[in-house]
Amino acid sequence: MIITCDCGISNLPEIKAAKDAGMQVIITDHHSIPAELPPADAIIHPKVPGEPYPDKGLAGGAVAFKLAAGLLKKHHEKTELLPDGQTHEAFEKWLLDLVAIATIGDMVPLVGESRTLARYGLTVLNKTRNLGLQKLCFIAGIGDEQGRPKRGSYDATSVGFQIVPRLNAAGRMDHANTACALLLAASEEEALKLAEQLNQNNLDRQKLTENCVLEARAQIKSTNQTENPIIFAFNKNWTTGILGLVSGKLKDEYGKPAIVLGINDGEVVGSGRSISEFSLISALQSMPEFFDKFGGHPQACGLTLKSLDIMEEFQTALIAKAKIELAGKDLTPNINIDAEVDLDEVNWKLFDLLQKFEPFGQNNERPKYSATNLTVVDISPIGQDGKHLRLMVKHNSHLVRKTIAFGFGDPNRHPMNWKEV
Repeated sequence: MIITCDCGISNLPEIKAAKDAGMQVIITDHHSIPAELPPADAIIHPKVPGEPYPDKGLAGGAVAFKLAAGLLKKHHEKTELLPDGQTHEAFEKWLLDLVAIATIGDMVPLVGESRTLARYGLTVLNKTRNLGLQKLCFIAGIGDEQGRPKRGSYDATSVGFQIVPRLNAAGRMDHANTACALLLAASEEEALKLAEQLNQNNLDRQKLTENCVLEARAQIKSTNQTENPIIFAFNKNWTTGILGLVSGKLKDEYGKPAIVLGINDGEVVGSGRSISEFSLISALQSMPEFFDKFGGHPQACGLTLKSLDIMEEFQTALIAKAKIELAGKDLTPNINIDAEVDLDEVNWKLFDLLQKFEPFGQNNERPKYSATNLTVVDISPIGQDGKHLRLMVKHNSHLVRKTIAFGFGDPNRHPMNWKEV
């Protein structure tokens, strides 16, 4: 039997092959529904036609959790306790740390049931019994040797910027089995070793991504793409596991949909990230003739082209579609400011108030405040290679505040020389 997690709904040939081989297949997924559903024995997906489940926004990991909860419920009908002596309810509760990580990492809207799962999952994460998560938090510098938070508590930011990238680094740089092995580690020694390996994978991934983005920028400039409604980058030597990260950075930088392509086992594979005004998955669904397979969301997709020979034709077709759909739309990137404040109003009382609105994420964004007419007292580069800036500023009093401008020390992104500011 094959049970999928966060995939399968767009894997028609693979599911057919498994069924032809006499296997049973259960799909748990949440990605966009293709024109033809695969012939699985069961499809657990909140958006399939006719599915009455009320919350359609669950992450892939949360959908898999629903299957686990159903199995526990069924087992409990005949057996009071699990084989290890735990109650079914306790076992289910201790899975919630993984559900929170999946929900936050998948960047689904943190509303409805997803918000509930993330909220209580973070509570479990702060007490996690999972040895792998304990050691990962320790190696990431946010937890002690037992994995308990060093400061405050783990929140959506801790998960999104410290835990998720390290877990994802396994599949991007080598094989996702390392992350799986970490979460299943039975001893502290094994968990620590695997956490260190993932941490190194993440460092390597950061450096590799940075180099690929530099190459992609140069390619976009040399091919005069900056005026196109959608941008492309291709290099047969790029590690395919980081194509999504590169396309995301290009999308943020240019304010346009971006698709980055590479070669994997002789196939042209790509990953795309989009802006809210343009649905990538809808665009791909309108031109299936170019692909061996594809899938994803409105703002993120993965694809495999039928051949390298049609790549230019594919790009031309997608640009034409983007021109039609984005015609007349103002694509200037916006920062939505919730309120203008005096910098001296940013204090621990405000911080404590904002904590009550956690977890923050998609559709429940962390509030953004604006303070204008500040006096810059000092500027200095910080971080690896001076990529970030530390600004000491004053507002309407003598108090000097320390602020961080992430990424603004990078001359490739921000050509202005900070020394001249």
